[in-house]
Amino acid sequence: MLSSETGKYDFTRIEVLSYLSDQELAMFQEQCAACVFSAGNVIVSREERDQSVYFIMYGRVHILNYSCAGRIVTYSSVVEGGMFGEMAAIDGLPRSAWVCAVNDCMVIKISKEIFLSYLQKNPAFSMAVMRKLSKNLRELDERLVNVLSMRAEQRVCVEIISMAKPTSVKSGFYCVVEMPTQSNFANLVGLSRETVSRILSRLRSDGLIKISGNGLDILDRKGLENRAFGQPF
Repeated sequence: MLSSETGKYDFTRIEVLSYLSDQELAMFQEQCAACVFSAGNVIVSREERDQSVYFIMYGRVHILNYSCAGRIVTYSSVVEGGMFGEMAAIDGLPRSAWVCAVNDCMVIKISKEIFLSYLQKNPAFSMAVMRKLSKNLRELDERLVNVLSMRAEQRVCVEIISMAKPTSVKSGFYCVVEMPTQSNFANLVGLSRETVSRILSRLRSDGLIKISGNGLDILDRKGLENRAFGQPF
């Protein structure tokens, strides 16, 4: 997002960049480039050699790959303030997955060399990046456990709970402001779109959720948690 006064980028929502000094941020402003992508655009392709690092100013991207059966599998969803592409910059290997824009988004791009220079000279920034990588690994482990050990309805319920945030309208209520499309949601939980559609319809009929436009309201969080973490059906 551009500031109309300075023509510079506002990095306040990108957590890892908060560990750069004012002088480093001023340099970063001059070294980065902005790129805007429409929903469905491929930002990064598997096996490509470019090793730039990206920071999301607004929008959402999915990091995905293909299973042996040819089904799209989404590893992770990265939103505003997040970062991706750092693995290839650090280990020097080709890209291991595709990154696609889920909706219209704007990213800030910097070269591998610049990214590594900040890692080398700023320990606080390095630690922030390492914490982010550790968090990603934990989330990937959890997603793998869910796919391997949970039934279809449990996977859907867990994903809804993880995406939901407290509402500002009523205390104790949770919602997903912008749900992914059913196809994208299916990729996240490793199911077919038809299966996800049936499960969402059943959860809605049972009074656990309400779908309004692109959003979703959790009407009975305890009931949804019981479906997610209770005894298998």
